[in-house]
Parts: sequence; structure tokens; C-alpha cells
Amino acid sequence: MSSKTIVTACDHNFVWGTYLLLLSLRRHGVELPVHVVTHNLGEVDCALLHQIGGVTLFAASDEANHRNIVYQKTAAILTAKTDWIMWIDSDCIVTGDITPLITSAGEGLQIRMRPEGEIAYLFKRRYTHGERPGALPSSVLDVWRKDVGERLTPAINTSCNAHCFAIHRKHLDFIRRWDAQIRKVISDEAVIGVVNDRSFAYFLLDEAVMSSMLAFAEGPPPIRRYAMEDDPACAVIHFGGRPKPWQRWLLRNMEYFDKVTELLEWAEGQGWMQPATPWFLKRKNKSICRIHALFFEAERLIRRTVYGLKRKSYC
Repeated sequence: MSSKTIVTACDHNFVWGTYLLLLSLRRHGVELPVHVVTHNLGEVDCALLHQIGGVTLFAASDEANHRNIVYQKTAAILTAKTDWIMWIDSDCIVTGDITPLITSAGEGLQIRMRPEGEIAYLFKRRYTHGERPGALPSSVLDVWRKDVGERLTPAINTSCNAHCFAIHRKHLDFIRRWDAQIRKVISDEAVIGVVNDRSFAYFLLDEAVMSSMLAFAEGPPPIRRYAMEDDPACAVIHFGGRPKPWQRWLLRNMEYFDKVTELLEWAEGQGWMQPATPWFLKRKNKSICRIHALFFEAERLIRRTVYGLKRKSYC
């Protein structure tokens, strides 16, 4: 039987997210060891995470780029000594025992590849006249091809989604090359968030670099079918974008309200220490949270509309 480790990373801003991820793993019977690379955590933060069995904390290197937690992915992966390593972002939860899914697709890299609709939306500002939306823009591919400098013809025609992936350790050299490429093409001064619209080809940061390597590097790991979203009852749920559920609820995330609050109630039953729980993570406030989410989405839409009109007026 193949050995497996789950890895993630967090700073103080993602302690809540990491706590929820760990709770969801243990609540749903995932008993695998979990490694967490940490940065800027206090004693209380560390105790909160370390109280959950099978969790090991690793302090991030002082030389690491600490502007964004995504830059700790390679460091976290390399802490594992098992056959299989699964990275999960610290703004995710699981809804079931994903243990057998980690190796279900075979050796290689199990990662979600984006469908054409997502590519068309994400890259809509990067297409030139006449290009088909849904394919990767040729101008982006040109940058990736030049920066990687290995293959001439892309091996993939889409981009990956790097919030969760599993890799066999025989392909760890690719992970090291990915890390080196991140350091090469993404400035240490890049934005703190996970999207950098000032970058033409790498606005999705580490995810874009991973995609460029899968497209143009020689000898990438075989891409295996992503199995972590086939069954909603046994899936990895990613709370992408902002705000996160521990900050306030978005409408699209409200379907997971009961799952998140149930995790906290379960942890309380285990006698575990919990961070101070805000009102919007309490089950009794679900209806109020939905109303707040509606108003928040409306307000954000108005702000974006006004901003768009102001930009047009200056053009």
C-alpha cells in the first residue's frame, strides 16, 4: 500500500482556514499525517493547530518569500517522505474521506485542468482579434514558451487549477523545477493576493507557472484525471476569492454554511480549543448571513459598475 501525506501552509491570516481544513479531514475519517508550513504564527495559533492529532508544524525558512503563502507550496511538499504527497490550499475543506482518491488515477500528477469556459473568462482580456475564447491566448503561450525555453509546441491546451493536487514522489524534481521557475518569472515584489493583474502571462501566480511548465517543460509528470470533485459527498471544496467564510459569507459559498458550522460544533464536542468564533460562523445566524451576503454582493456590483463607468469616462 502506498504511503500518503497531506501538506498545506498558513500564516496568521489563514489560521482559521487551516483549522477548518484540519477539522474537516479528521471529521471525515482522513487519518493521514498532515504537514503545515507556517509563517508568523504565535503560540496560541500553533497550539490551535497542533492539538489536532497527526499534525506536524514546520516553520518556513527565513529566506523564503513571505509575501504570499502560495510560495510555500514546494517547501511544504518537500517535508513529506511518503510515496504520495497531496497539497491542499488552506482555504479548503473536504466533505468526505478522500484518502482512496489520492492514488485512484495512477502515478503522476493528479490536478484539475480548467474547462474551456473558465479559460475564456480568465483570459478574456488577453485574446487578440480572431482568437477563439476557450483556448489559451497565443500571446500568453509565447511568453510561457520563451520563459521555459524547452519545448516549442505546448503539451497542453488549457491551464491547471493548483489549489489541490497529488503527486508521486518520483516526480518531485518537477516540483523543484516549478519552484525555481516561480522565482525566475515572478518578482519578489509581486502583489500579496493570489491574482496579479499587472502581470500579463502570470496573473494567476504559481498556478500560471505550473501551467507553463506542463505546457513547455521537457519530461513533465503525466497529468492524471482530477478525482476530488466527482462526488459532492467526498470532495475538496475551495473557497476561492475573497472574502473567506471566516471573514464573511459570499452567496456562492452559502451552500457550505451547514458543513462549516457542523465542523465547529463537532470540534467543540471533541473538547478542542477554538479561536473566538464570529457571529457569522454560528448556525443560528444562517438567515442573517444570507441577507448580509446578498447586500455585500449588491454593493460590490455597484462599486464595480461605477468604477467601470469612471474608466470609460477617462478613455
